[in-house]
Amino acid sequence: MSAANGCPKAMLRAGETQLGFSVKRIEQIPEIRVTAYELEHIVTGAKVLHLHCDDRENLYAIAFRTPPKDSTGLPHILEHAVLAGSKNYPVKDAFNELLRGTLQTFINAFTYPDKTIYPVASQVKVDFYNLARVYTDLVFRPRLLRETFLQEGHHLEWAANADGQENLTISGIVYNEMKGAYSSPDNLMYKAIQENLFPDTIYRFDSGGNPADIPKLTYEQFKEFHLAYYSPSNARIFIYGDIPTGEHLLFLQEMLKDFGGISLDS
Repeated sequence: MSAANGCPKAMLRAGETQLGFSVKRIEQIPEIRVTAYELEHIVTGAKVLHLHCDDRENLYAIAFRTPPKDSTGLPHILEHAVLAGSKNYPVKDAFNELLRGTLQTFINAFTYPDKTIYPVASQVKVDFYNLARVYTDLVFRPRLLRETFLQEGHHLEWAANADGQENLTISGIVYNEMKGAYSSPDNLMYKAIQENLFPDTIYRFDSGGNPADIPKLTYEQFKEFHLAYYSPSNARIFIYGDIPTGEHLLFLQEMLKDFGGISLDS
């Protein structure tokens, strides 16, 4: 392979092993001027895709298959909760700390009907790896405190009605967010179409959470879901930018060294 077509020269070979990763496939894609590396971590089974190109905007995203079993919004609540501190970064709101205190060009998290994705990006290499390190620790080793579950999911609090009387009401960041979503005719129409198109699949559930079902979720179910699906064996890691693949493998080798492979069906 050469760089004549605008793609970086391949620095690895398909079939070889590097730093605990098996190189499954290497392919140049001239249309977008990238050399794509498909790799797999031998011990855990974590899948990695790196699009190497001449772009200083480097992106790191770690994703998990998170199929919901109901409409309690468990994947959505967990997406919020893991960003509230981890074993090595025990801060109350790691997401906003990173948002304010780094050179990130993009940082977010997304819950889809069947997966959850945590992307970060930066044009500064040191900052990029700092962001990736924190995000990896957040998803694999979150604190998942009970108070975080109550804050992000659901809890009871006193609120005054129109007559000034205090009543117990259900509240929570995700609960209130989804109350807003369920007040949108467009969202309700999309939800009804999806549920009726796929009535016998996980897509009949709302991974974001139905306000009528969110209060049914327990703290124990919340922790069990993370244990079941937030494992390197269920992870898909996507990387983009001009940092060589070998440097990413050194980083990922360190991030995954304490984990083993598990058997799961996601």
